[in-house]
Amino acid sequence: MSPDFYFFILLIIAILTVMLITEIRQRYQFRKSIKQHLKHKDIYDDIERPYAFYDTYFKVFEVLTTKKQNTSRWIDDKTWSDLNMNHVFHSLNYTYTSIGENHLYHVLRLQSSLTHFSLWEEIKHDETLHHRLVTLLAKLGKQIYPKYDWSHYQHRFHSIYYLFSLLPLLSIGIMFFHVPIGIFAFLFSLLLNYVVSLRFKHYVERDIDSLFFTGRVIYTLKELKKLPLSFSFKSDLSALNHVNRWRFLLLKVTTLPGYFVLMVKYTFLIDIHLYHLLIKRFKENQETIHACYRYIGELDSLLAIEQWRYHHGGCTTPTHHDNFKFSRLTHPLIEDAVPNDFVFKQNVLLTGSNASGKSTFMKAIAVNLILAQAANTVTAEHFQYQPGIIKTTMANADDVLSGDSYFMAEIKSLKRLLAIDSQLTHYYFIDEIFKGTNTAERVAASTSALTYLAQYPQLKVFAATHDIELTYQLNSIYHNCHFNETIEKDRIHFDYTLKEGPANTRNALELIRLMKFPNEIYTDAKKRVQRFEAAKKTSPDS
Repeated sequence: MSPDFYFFILLIIAILTVMLITEIRQRYQFRKSIKQHLKHKDIYDDIERPYAFYDTYFKVFEVLTTKKQNTSRWIDDKTWSDLNMNHVFHSLNYTYTSIGENHLYHVLRLQSSLTHFSLWEEIKHDETLHHRLVTLLAKLGKQIYPKYDWSHYQHRFHSIYYLFSLLPLLSIGIMFFHVPIGIFAFLFSLLLNYVVSLRFKHYVERDIDSLFFTGRVIYTLKELKKLPLSFSFKSDLSALNHVNRWRFLLLKVTTLPGYFVLMVKYTFLIDIHLYHLLIKRFKENQETIHACYRYIGELDSLLAIEQWRYHHGGCTTPTHHDNFKFSRLTHPLIEDAVPNDFVFKQNVLLTGSNASGKSTFMKAIAVNLILAQAANTVTAEHFQYQPGIIKTTMANADDVLSGDSYFMAEIKSLKRLLAIDSQLTHYYFIDEIFKGTNTAERVAASTSALTYLAQYPQLKVFAATHDIELTYQLNSIYHNCHFNETIEKDRIHFDYTLKEGPANTRNALELIRLMKFPNEIYTDAKKRVQRFEAAKKTSPDS
C-alpha cells in the first residue's frame, strides 16, 4: 500500500484518539466538579443566562391543567413585588436543572408545597445516593429551558416530504439506465433537500433544542428510577422509550463525524421526519412528560432548599397550629439580622420612628410564611402557624403609564384585601395605610378600614403607621407594638427589637439636625411641634 494510505489511516487514528482523550478528560472534570461542589456545598451552576425563563411553568400552569384552580392562595404580583421575592427566589436557587428552577419558582408563587421532605434525611445518611442524584441532575443542566405547553410546537409537515426523501434513491436507480441524467437528478435532489432542510431548521431550531432536551429528561428519569429513593416515579415510560432512542439524531454537530451524519440527514430529510415523529409521540404522551418534569422539579427543588438550609444555620421546620407564634425570627435576606419573638393574640398595629424596623419586621413574617407553606422551612428557632392567604400592600408608587397617582395606586392595592375567603386564614401586611392623602382623611380612612378588617376572625392583620392617633382610636381591637431608637452623642442607634405598646419616640426632627440642616429649620420645626401637641391636648376631641 502507498505511504499516502498509511498517512490517511494514522490521521484518522490520531483524530479519534484526540476525541477520545477529550471526552475522557471532560467526564473526569465533571465528576471532580461534582465532588468538589458536594464537599463545600456552593452553588453548582451560578451562570446568569439571558434566556433563563425561570417563571415559565408558573405562567403556563393554568393552560396545562384541566382542573379548576383555586387561585386565592397564589402570591399575587403586588405581594411578590412588595416582599422582594425575586431576590428571595434567587437566594434559594441552588437548583441544578432548568426544570428545578421553574418548579421552585412555581411552588413559591402557587404556595403548592413540596412534599417529599424525607429526601433530606436520605441524602444526609447516604453520600453515594446524594452524589449519584446530583450527577444525574447536573448532566441535565440549565442549557435549555422547556416550554411545557406542547400546543406551541409548530407542525410543518407536508406529504411531499416523502417524495423528496426518495428522490436521491430514485436518482441512483436512474444511473443504471442513464448515467448523466441520473447524476443530474441526484445533484438536484441533494440541492433541493439541503435547501428544504435548512429552511425547516430555521423555523424550528428552538423546538428541536427543546425536543432533544425532553428526550434527555426521559433518559434521566430512567436513570433516576434505578436509585433507592423513598418516593418513586409512577408513570409508565414505555410509550416514550421506543421513539426517544432516536433523539440523538437531532443533536447539534460539534465533531467531524457529526458533519458526515448531518450530510446524510439533510440528504434524506431525516430531521424533518424525526421532528414530526417526536412531536406526535410527545403530544400523545404529554401528561407523562409533565409528570417527568414535576418529578425532576420536586427532586431538584428539595435539593436546593436543603442546600440553602445548610448555608443558613438559623433554619428550622415549622409546625401547623391554630395559634400563630414564633421565636427568634429573622429576615432570610438580611445577614446578622436581629431576631424577634412574637405571639399573635389579636390584630397588630405597629408604630415607630423612620427606619426603626417596622417594615422589615412585617416582611420577615410574610416571607417566612411563604417559605413555610412552599418549602417547609423558616428562618426562626420556632415557628407555628395555620396555612393561609398572604397579601401585602407596602411599596406603593404612582404609575406614569396608567396615569394612577400615588393615592390611586394605594387604594387599588388596599381593595385587593377586601376579597376575603371565609374558609381560609388570611395574613395581611399593611405599611403606611392611606399615606397618600392629608392627615385628617388619612386617620379617618385608616380607622374605618382597619376596623372593617378586624370584624373577620379569620384575618390576621399587621398594620404599620406613623399616625399615633390610630393607637388610641383602635386600642380595643388592635394590639399596639412598636420599634424605637436611642440618640447618644449625635448618633442614632436602632436595636430593631419589637416592644409592647405604642411608640414613645420620634426621630424625624433629630434626623434633620443630624444631617446638618440649618439650625433655624430644626428649632422652628420643634417649636411648631410643641404648639401642635399643646393645642391637641386642649382640643375637645382629644
